[in-house]
Formats: sequence, C-alpha cells, structure tokens
Amino acid sequence: MGGSRAESLSHGECLRLLERAGVGRVVYTKHAMPAIDLVAYTMREGAVIIRSPEHSELPAALRNAVVAFQADRLSDDLTAGWTVSVVGHATEISDDAEVARLSAAARTPWPTSAADRFLKITVKLASGTRIGNGR
Repeated sequence: MGGSRAESLSHGECLRLLERAGVGRVVYTKHAMPAIDLVAYTMREGAVIIRSPEHSELPAALRNAVVAFQADRLSDDLTAGWTVSVVGHATEISDDAEVARLSAAARTPWPTSAADRFLKITVKLASGTRIGNGR
C-alpha cells in the first residue's frame, strides 16, 4: 500500500461502508477451532444478515454465538479502499414473513434455494480502516 494514509473509521462509518459490499467473511468456532467462511450478506437496521445455503452447517455453528464478521473493498492496485470488522451476537431469523422478505431482496453470487436460511449478527463492536481515498 506504499505511501497511502490510513484513517480509523467510526462505528457509524463502518456500518455505512458495510451497506456497499455484498460478500464478506464470518469468523466463528467450529469443533472448538477457529473457522472462516465467505458469505453473501446484506445490512438491515444496523445488523449483518447472512444468507446460508440449505445444507450448510453455518446456521447451527452460529446460532446464539458471538462471532466476528469482516468485509472490505480495495482498489486493484491496493492504494485505496477500506476494511471493516464487527463483533456481535448471531441468531437465526425464523419469522416466515421476514425470511420471505429477505429471500426476495438478498443478493448472492451463489445459487439459492427456497430452503436457504438467514442469520442475523447484531453488531456490538465495529472498527475499520480506510486507506487512500477508499470511499
């Protein structure tokens, strides 16, 4: 990143930047070991919403757990961009009407199914860094 300037981001700016991405990494514990999965996500009312494929072990692993989540966007030459990490409590969304709304609205680069499940990370802590003019 050479001579790029790094700027710490406020909690609010971190959440605002997360509104822009669509793929991030969820960090959790799996079989007593750290695990990281690439996931599609959206933001809703300050919470990270993850769409999980129907046969994924992720909902069971994240349910009622404290997890971390990270997303970023960097320029091709790595001189500008941002990275945001959050920590929060994960729960599965079980309300049928909410699941239907999320199914219709959530973007994902992966194939979807009507049986996909949605997880919500209620953000407690957020931190991030911007380099260059990474808006």
